[in-house]
Amino acid sequence: MLAKISLALKKYKVLKCLFLSWCVLLAHQSAAKVVIGIVGKTKNDTFYQQAFKGCLHFGREHPEIECKYDGPKDFQDIHSQTMAINRLIDQGIDGLIVATTDSQHLVTHSLVALKSKNIPVITFDSDLLEKHQQYRLTYVGSNNFDFGVALGEQVKKLTNKANNTICIQSGHHTTPNLNKRIAGVRYALSEQAKTQLTGKKWLARR
Repeated sequence: MLAKISLALKKYKVLKCLFLSWCVLLAHQSAAKVVIGIVGKTKNDTFYQQAFKGCLHFGREHPEIECKYDGPKDFQDIHSQTMAINRLIDQGIDGLIVATTDSQHLVTHSLVALKSKNIPVITFDSDLLEKHQQYRLTYVGSNNFDFGVALGEQVKKLTNKANNTICIQSGHHTTPNLNKRIAGVRYALSEQAKTQLTGKKWLARR
């Protein structure tokens, strides 16, 4: 466990350095202020608000960096997310950091335009699907399948019953990171399948 935590911290430091280097590179490409847009799955989620605060903290150390925050207000909505991104594009941004709700919709309605304008994109928390990853520079976040496997292993420890029924409650049904976590849970419980539980001991309902 300590080894896994240590590896996670190393990965975090590497990704943090990558992000900071990206911001500094953008800043040196222009004498003007560099504007970074941050869009989460929802605007009022404290997780995404912390990401914005992190950008603001970096901006205090590097005055040439300006951070703008937007997103769907109360719940995960694929249309509201791309509308928020397009507002930022209209306002003028030099880079985008986004947590994916729906990969196909995000690419079609926002990221194609960003790519055509040579505006770089980093995904965090929730990555694009593999077929769309040419539209972002990199992904910063967890290995969500492994995350799900860990959850499934914890569930196993909570019961000794011969037969169990579990409910997997998640967010938007197209969100890549959440679907990978669900696949990880199913894999851990069935010990054989990523898409469904075929073992006799577990029955999953979503």
